[in-house]
Amino acid sequence: MGKYLFFVLVLPAIYNLLITDCLKAHNLYLNQVGYLPQAQKYVFTDDPFMEEFFLVEESSNDTVFSASFFPHVAEDPATDLDLYVGNFSSFTQPGRYQIQTGNSLVTHPFVISDTAYHQLYNKSLKAFYYQRCGYDLLGPVADPYYRTRCHRSDGFYHSSTGLSGFHPAPGGWHDAGDFGKYVVNAGITVGTLLMAYEYFPIKFGHDDIFIPESDNGIPDLLDEVRYELEWLLKMQDVGGGVFFKLTAEVFAPMIMPQDDESSRYIYELSTTATGNFAAVMARSARIYAQFDSVFASSCLEAAESAWTYLQNNPDIIPQGGFTNPEGTITGQYGDGDDRDERLWAASELYITTGNSNYHQYFKDHFEDKGVLTGTMWWADVTNLAQLTYLLSEDHTSIDASIQEDLRSALVSKCQSLLDQKADNGFYVLLSPGEYVWGSNSIPLNKAILLIIGYEQTGMETYFNAALDQLNYILGVNVHKLSFVTGLGTNFVLNPHHRPSEQDNIDPAIPGLMAGGPDQYLSDPTLSSLFDSSTPPARCYVDDVDSYASNEIAINWNAPLVFVTGYFAANSLTGIQEDQPTIIPGKIKLLPNYPNPFNSETIIRFVLPESDSVVLKIYSLQGQLVYKEDLGHRFAGESLYLWKAMNDRGEELPSGIYYYLIEGKYRSSYERLVLLK
Repeated sequence: MGKYLFFVLVLPAIYNLLITDCLKAHNLYLNQVGYLPQAQKYVFTDDPFMEEFFLVEESSNDTVFSASFFPHVAEDPATDLDLYVGNFSSFTQPGRYQIQTGNSLVTHPFVISDTAYHQLYNKSLKAFYYQRCGYDLLGPVADPYYRTRCHRSDGFYHSSTGLSGFHPAPGGWHDAGDFGKYVVNAGITVGTLLMAYEYFPIKFGHDDIFIPESDNGIPDLLDEVRYELEWLLKMQDVGGGVFFKLTAEVFAPMIMPQDDESSRYIYELSTTATGNFAAVMARSARIYAQFDSVFASSCLEAAESAWTYLQNNPDIIPQGGFTNPEGTITGQYGDGDDRDERLWAASELYITTGNSNYHQYFKDHFEDKGVLTGTMWWADVTNLAQLTYLLSEDHTSIDASIQEDLRSALVSKCQSLLDQKADNGFYVLLSPGEYVWGSNSIPLNKAILLIIGYEQTGMETYFNAALDQLNYILGVNVHKLSFVTGLGTNFVLNPHHRPSEQDNIDPAIPGLMAGGPDQYLSDPTLSSLFDSSTPPARCYVDDVDSYASNEIAINWNAPLVFVTGYFAANSLTGIQEDQPTIIPGKIKLLPNYPNPFNSETIIRFVLPESDSVVLKIYSLQGQLVYKEDLGHRFAGESLYLWKAMNDRGEELPSGIYYYLIEGKYRSSYERLVLLK
């Protein structure tokens, strides 16, 4: 209590207030899953008398580290807490630990490990499998959350389409805690997941999540996304436009999916849906080409047909954006501005095809809604369009000045996020006003921007700030709660999710992230518990009836997969990402030739300056199969002949491989296709 002696001697009134406060229940807040050894690690408290903390090894009960708490934020606007922070970043020894304090507060155990987020990533991705519609979840893969095929009669044309009769559109994912399927929300979900794989194929290339398609030689992320893509293809009209959604007229009651016998309808064509569709299909065409060229071609054909529809209909359809027709009260996803969806479609189609018409559209419109100023969400996908253009290295026609403008805007955005982090008690990128329905997805989508900013600049502050958002989701929040079902020690138990509520299995299906605090109290449960004076971060309850704070949704799980997969990469692949920075204009990979190849291929790269470099080649599963010291190379283009052998001189089997060049800087990854 020494550092508060001033208050005791000089300010007795304040001292009395402190004593009163001390008698209240105080808390320790930390990531309940764990921390990476080399990453920053913090523990927070709201106890002004807690001077220090002790890191205790769980099995031996030995104290291995201690440090002091320091004042951090007074009257945090989101929580109304006075918060103090303790830093144990310098402790890096892997193990299982607890934090203890002098007044006997003890945290639940957590790990410090390179594999800390392995299970989290696996479960958050597999959660999409449990959202499958029209699919039998049976056998060991589904254990214990079995259910039979649902919604076999999707769907009938709603009168809003101007059509009648039945149009088969089974499959896809249930959108959220209900059973609806929405193209707009599918768009940002699929876009986020494909972006993760395209930019970090080694991190997201594993094939062992334990879904039915596992071990088929195709990354599980792509297998799971394809299940949604195949449904999306069924939602396209013959004229290229895409229908908005497939739902019943009202939400189903709290029943299992296979027990829902309501009639389900396909609703009218929409340009926001069509723009989302065109974008994800164009991206899918270039990603799936290496795995299934026929499927990839069908995706590109569908994307270009959708673009033709958009060009033929320059004004938003329906006028003013989609609204539910009379008699329908399922999700609306209303959006009266389709400029961002059109931009995203043009960007993806250009990068996939190189067509100058798509390129010109992007150049003419990329600034229409600002440049990387906001955060991506289903109603604004501008960032996705701009990131696709910024991160493309495959077209000589790319406008370098636009890329530089986008890069500068990204850095400015990341810097503003650092400022926001500093103003918030738990380092979370949420400020009062942002605690909306689905608020937990906001810091994760901002974390994606920080991750890409880190990859572009090497700024470790961006890396750490992105990781802070995962800490918030996993327990560094006012509720001391992991918002992800089945992860951590105190996790969400009662999500607004019909299968989890009705399957008579506890706990809930794992890997699903709750929407989080909603300061606008958008459901009766919240409004009965809180009011406008409640600090915004406190407006959450783990109650199945709170759909505005405790529902799950595919577009919220997608950034969770992106962020956890990025940080879990070491544990999943064995690749040590010691210096993952990609610095533009540094080491540039040129297309290898031939590719595909049979027995040997020429790897080509360009160095900005003389350097000693190393070639590393990885299997699709992330195993380092070949490493060669290429010695000192002069600035400019260099060549290396690789004979498709591993480090032991053994011939490698046919498959997909990835390579990079590493020296003072590091290149991005490039793909090799070995066919024998």
